[in-house]
Amino acid sequence: MNDFDKAIAEAFPLVAAPKKEPLDARVGSGIRYVVGSNGLAREVMLPFMRVVHMVSGFGPKVNLPYGAVEPVAEMWFEGIPRELIREFKQAAVDALPNEVAGAFIWDECSNDFRFAKRETLVANGGYVSYREVKLEKGEHLVVDVHSHASHPAFFSSTDDKDDNGSMKFSLVLGNVDTPSVSSAFRLNLAGYTFPASIDADGNVEVKL
Repeated sequence: MNDFDKAIAEAFPLVAAPKKEPLDARVGSGIRYVVGSNGLAREVMLPFMRVVHMVSGFGPKVNLPYGAVEPVAEMWFEGIPRELIREFKQAAVDALPNEVAGAFIWDECSNDFRFAKRETLVANGGYVSYREVKLEKGEHLVVDVHSHASHPAFFSSTDDKDDNGSMKFSLVLGNVDTPSVSSAFRLNLAGYTFPASIDADGNVEVKL
């Protein structure tokens, strides 16, 4: 094998799903592909989560001698503290009538989260640009969050462009000038997006 193709194979390995036992997780951060009886899947391992999701299914005429790939989303953090969402909501209210942006940052050593408000460069009621927050050693930006001021929460085409290629969660809070704050939450995974939710205890669930 030539050096170029060898490098690709090493960076993005392909493995077969075992038939009689669970698939062992990838060792270390990165991406690998898993072929199973039910299709081709992609496994993404990050410092704060592991996700296995289907990329393509096989038709009924394809009968491969492997096990079935089971989609999975595992978080390495205990949950997102609701206090962080309250902090950001207050920052969004304080920024009215403009939008504002922030980040929920997780420390892999302490397992703690912190909220960091991003420095606003330009903002109005439908747009915000900002200076990115600085991460300390062992910290990871898990949730990218911004407000939609008095407008409903949704992911705009600008949000889609900004999130394209990223591997993080995105949260939008809208209608922050009312008691009925709206929200939108998703997982961005290097070209794919998946709906996500946060329960009352801060546990994150991803719909694959």
